[in-house]
Amino acid sequence: MRVTQRDIARLAKVSQATVSRVLSGDSRVEQEIRDRVLRIMEEKNYKPDVRAQALRSKRAGMIGLVIKRPQGGISNDPFFANLISSIVDELSGSDFHLCVDSAMSDFSHEAIYDEMLRTRRVDGLILVESEASDERIIRLQRDHFPFVLIGNPLHAGEVHSVDNDNVLASETVTRHLIEQGYKRIAFLGARTGITVSDDRIAGYQRALRGQQADHLVYHTDFGSENARKAATEFLKQPDRPDAVVVLDDFMALGVSIAARELGLSIPNDLGVASFNDTSLCEAVGGGLTSVNLNIPALVKQTVERLIRIIDEEDIPVNRRLIIPAKLSIRHSTLREGAKR
Repeated sequence: MRVTQRDIARLAKVSQATVSRVLSGDSRVEQEIRDRVLRIMEEKNYKPDVRAQALRSKRAGMIGLVIKRPQGGISNDPFFANLISSIVDELSGSDFHLCVDSAMSDFSHEAIYDEMLRTRRVDGLILVESEASDERIIRLQRDHFPFVLIGNPLHAGEVHSVDNDNVLASETVTRHLIEQGYKRIAFLGARTGITVSDDRIAGYQRALRGQQADHLVYHTDFGSENARKAATEFLKQPDRPDAVVVLDDFMALGVSIAARELGLSIPNDLGVASFNDTSLCEAVGGGLTSVNLNIPALVKQTVERLIRIIDEEDIPVNRRLIIPAKLSIRHSTLREGAKR
């Protein structure tokens, strides 16, 4: 049986992208790793597939990523900087580069995908932020176009996806707030149908069973300013929440601004926790408690899977992969006198 690039990567205990970097002569590969890969290639009499290389030469050499956010929603949110830079790093030395497009509306979002599929200016797509009924997935499956989803595909059938267990992660952060003595814990998420938001709401609700009669779930659009406006409304209520689990750090920043404007102290008057564990966590006095999603691992698995799908080489049988998340506890949820 012919030895593949995938076999070399497994034997050398490196990623397939690293093997590609060695073959392309990328100087950034450490000498020890380069020597190990080359030695195994020689031992296994590995010969690059000339036919596959010829097919690759007809490709666009691009992986597409489309992000839907209002104006400023990408540049101001460090989560996307982390995601994009991690994808660029993982693609470095491979046959592919990253093509990023942004959309500010459903119409422009669909138009970008239509153009990408029509012109084939990318060889595969990384999808983010899936929806309960995701037309992108339906269209890509119908066209047999290579893609991997970072997220939960729900009922989308045969979809390759890499994700965290967002239900468990949200349950964990909500239980932490319960342990800190908070009694009226709310959740601020995106609109219903965004699966990452729906999953985190489900985890929040699971943690509150038998703990809190009211499930205080609020919805708003993505973005710090939208979150600030939503939080201002529910924090003005006489029976306001005393803690909030927020969908992401950027939105949590808006909640913390609303709390400050209303004269509420974090964490004693209001506990705030969120997801993504970005540099924005330092913008909340004393630090924002946040769930670290391990973006490098998410991206590594996503890129490797997508390249294997594009190459039609050893496509994983297990289509859904879960990357463990970890709660990073900081000042924003540590009430005075509460459990540490």
